[in-house]
Amino acid sequence: MKTDRFFTLILTLCFSAFAHAQATDYVIDETKDSKAFEAADWGWHSIGKDIEAGYANFSIFNSTQSISVIRYKAKKHKTDFLHCPADLRSTTSKAGIGKGALASMNGSYFNVKTLYPTTFFKDNGKQVGWTYHKEVPRVNGLVCLKGRKIEVVEAADTSEFYTIAKHYKECLASGPVLVDNGVRRSYSYEQSFFTYRHPRTMIGITKNGWIYLVVVDGRFPGQGEGATIAEMAFLAEHFGLYDALNLDGGGSSAIWNSKDGTLNHPYDNKKFDHEGEREVPNVVLVY
Repeated sequence: MKTDRFFTLILTLCFSAFAHAQATDYVIDETKDSKAFEAADWGWHSIGKDIEAGYANFSIFNSTQSISVIRYKAKKHKTDFLHCPADLRSTTSKAGIGKGALASMNGSYFNVKTLYPTTFFKDNGKQVGWTYHKEVPRVNGLVCLKGRKIEVVEAADTSEFYTIAKHYKECLASGPVLVDNGVRRSYSYEQSFFTYRHPRTMIGITKNGWIYLVVVDGRFPGQGEGATIAEMAFLAEHFGLYDALNLDGGGSSAIWNSKDGTLNHPYDNKKFDHEGEREVPNVVLVY
């Protein structure tokens, strides 16, 4: 028993050291990476009045990043959530097409077996999702909708979701918060979710009312390597977002619009193409 405990301790220390190495290997060079972001060619183009799409593949964070963006004026377009769990599940693009949307993006975390949300979710005035205990370390914010008003709200703990949600018809919890009131957030957690590079998705709003939907491709060495949470917060700040929230990532990350189709390179088929979308139980829609 003592030997077993000894080896368990050694493995724990090795894992902690590895996690720390992963966290510190990816160091943001503020000056160099800011210049790289500013020099990126996004190829912005209109997909409707006051709504644009852009894509850039460039070197930043000592890596190659593949980033897709849709931005639009909140006052000119309606944002909505689609609740499509279990047998109603849909890929992000099919949801956008089926609902006649201008754009769509994957939503928040879910159980991959049951295909039900694992975070607080209020849809059309009815609560349809609850935050599971395992999600608490990373879920600390809400995207809230009321008419054409959209807000990203940080919460001290998940119990605040219910109080915040009373003022909105639709709310979707996710996290972590990347930017809050113009301040880039940082986290000390060393879990792989925070410190490893993965495909990522985020939603944010600028101070002058532009909504940004952003997907960072990942797990494609030399083509789209993915981002850590710290790197996502850096990107959010450099897009000029006043508030921003991380959404579900990994194989779920997908962004679509009615003009270009699927913009990013979803990972689920493990090919750097536009065909690898995963079915998800909630989707962000833009009309």
